[in-house]
Amino acid sequence: MKFVTASFNVGYPAYGAKFLNNDTLLVAGGGGEGNNGIPNKLTTLRVDPTKDNEKEQFCELSEYTLEDSDDSPTAIDASKGIILLGCNENSIRISQGKGNKHLRKFVYDGANDPLKFVTSVDFDRSTNADDYTKLIYISREGTVAAIASSKVPAIMRIIDPVDLTEKFEIETRGEVKDLHFSTDGKVVAYITGSSLEVISTVTGSCIARKTDFDKNWSLSKINFIADDTVLIAASLKKGKGIVLTKISIKSGNTSVLKFKQVTNKFKGITSMDVDVKGELAVLASNDNSIALVKLKDLSISKIFKQAHSFAITEVAISPDSTYVASVSAANTIHVIKLPFNYVNYTSIKEKTFKFFNNFILIVLLSYILQFSYKHNLHSTLFDYAKNNFIVKRDTISSPYVINEDLHQTTLFGNHATKTAVSLADSIRVHGMHETDLANAIKHSDIETDNIDTEAIEVEVTNVTFGGKDNA
Repeated sequence: MKFVTASFNVGYPAYGAKFLNNDTLLVAGGGGEGNNGIPNKLTTLRVDPTKDNEKEQFCELSEYTLEDSDDSPTAIDASKGIILLGCNENSIRISQGKGNKHLRKFVYDGANDPLKFVTSVDFDRSTNADDYTKLIYISREGTVAAIASSKVPAIMRIIDPVDLTEKFEIETRGEVKDLHFSTDGKVVAYITGSSLEVISTVTGSCIARKTDFDKNWSLSKINFIADDTVLIAASLKKGKGIVLTKISIKSGNTSVLKFKQVTNKFKGITSMDVDVKGELAVLASNDNSIALVKLKDLSISKIFKQAHSFAITEVAISPDSTYVASVSAANTIHVIKLPFNYVNYTSIKEKTFKFFNNFILIVLLSYILQFSYKHNLHSTLFDYAKNNFIVKRDTISSPYVINEDLHQTTLFGNHATKTAVSLADSIRVHGMHETDLANAIKHSDIETDNIDTEAIEVEVTNVTFGGKDNA
């Protein structure tokens, strides 16, 4: 299986990335306040690592330069033509209480069109230049957005991405490590280092919470993989290792569906993204590597070691799951083209393992069948079943034993109407044995001349059927 990769120097430290469509990547970053010769920018590029030269692999479509005196961008997300950017104004302005329009909105009409600035707002009203917008996410349909500050405990705000009005704010329990929306945008989930909180974006109320995670786990990233299931990445506090866990949040209850330590090579995760189908996750590690994880069994299928020379700040998967992009503070963009239908691809190693598993099962089954035939176990099993089940079933019969040679007939009915019923049937109806019947006849007051040895005719009056008397 072949992976095609390509790298590009974008010219500034990149801190955020998002695919605007299947092959257009948005990147944001910069040198920060004071410029230092490195501008703060937003750039859109058409990417295709299969092309022959760098210019075609990374074709710059548009660029927007921010104020030189402002800080560098810290977070970015985009959906349905709307881009939200977290970027502080300069520290002097903030400390003087002149405001800090830290959330900025841009729009793009198409991937080839230039980025357009719309407006900016100040939600935090902070005079501390160290406070910044740490996280920004927009729902897939672009109907709702969430931002979280760097303050501890953090304040998370649910906003309308169209007019940038606040719907409500959430006072969290500590530092917000990450947050994400369900695919329908009706639910937002966020994690601290040790807890999960799920909030309704309609009512603002908490609908699920989980605080009993393993004490050795430090939660770091979260992503919805279905409307009622989240994927959480955690690093181990003691030693190296990354754990992935799937958690169901159905009906306000949280339950762990599956968890697995996927590797012991990484100490931490700096970024995570999941494809739109919830089948593939991409992890960026603290050692600048990228790992592809198949979510059906939480297995790492591929690791790209040292994809960047410095810290990876963001990873993103294209909507059609064709490209995986990563950006770094080392000014670089790295793009991987995934093989077609990669999630369902089975490697040679996996095929070999499966083949030997099936081979061993076939050999074992063949041995059992051969052993059974050699020692006549099938006949023994049949005889056992016959003796213990079939015969017992056949011997279960009515407590009344009827002599099949007895074919006498008795008559039941009113004086005027007589119905012929076999003697056997009459015995079954009344629950009487033949011997009891003979004794009853023998001691009855019926005249002997009314009894025929070949046929018995009995006149019965006031016979009761079904509990009713027929006179």
